[in-house]
Amino acid sequence: MIRFNRKGGFNVPFCRKPNRFAQAYITKIVNQIRAIADATSVGDYEFRHQGYAETINAVQASDFLYCDPPYIDRHADYFNGWDENHEKELAVRLAQSPCRFILSTWHSNEYRTNKCIDTIWSQYNILTREHFYHVGAKEKNRKPMLEALIRNFDPEFKESVIPECEQLILLEPIAEYKARRRPVQARRLTAEPEL
Repeated sequence: MIRFNRKGGFNVPFCRKPNRFAQAYITKIVNQIRAIADATSVGDYEFRHQGYAETINAVQASDFLYCDPPYIDRHADYFNGWDENHEKELAVRLAQSPCRFILSTWHSNEYRTNKCIDTIWSQYNILTREHFYHVGAKEKNRKPMLEALIRNFDPEFKESVIPECEQLILLEPIAEYKARRRPVQARRLTAEPEL
C-alpha cells in the first residue's frame, strides 16, 4: 500500500518488529510483485497518473471502472484531503459515465456508519463484507469494519449445477492380510516410470 500524508510523506506504518521483514516474507512480497508484472506483461494495459475526473471522462461504454477513493470521514490524514464535496463530485461523474463501475468504501464499524451510503450512494446496488485492517499506527486501533462495494449494475450470476457423484472407496474391497513370518526386503524405487 502506498499512502501519503498532508505533508507529502509516506503514511503507512511498516512495523518495527524485528521478524517483520524475515527472508520468507520478503520472498513472498517479491513473488507477488513478479506475478503482477507477469500478468500485466501479457495484456494490453496502459497506466496513467491523472485525477479521477480525467479518468472518468475518458471511459467508454465497453469499459469497466473500479474506483477506490480515500474513505470519507475516516480521519485519515491524506495528502490532498477527501471530503463530502469530493465524494459528491465523484458520484455525479460516475452517474454520468457510460460504463459499469464498482466503487469500494467503508459501510460501518462498531462505532458509526458511513452517512454517504444512505445519502449519496443509496440508488446503487451495495454489497457488504466484513474486513479486518492490519494497517494502523497501533495494533489496538486495528478493528474489523464492514466494507461496501457499490455498483451500478446487477451481477450476472450463472447457476452451476454440480452433478451428484457416487462416492468411491479407493482400493475396495478392503483386504485382510495375514502376518508374515519372514521380514520383507526393501525394494529400491526409481523416479523413472516403467514402460
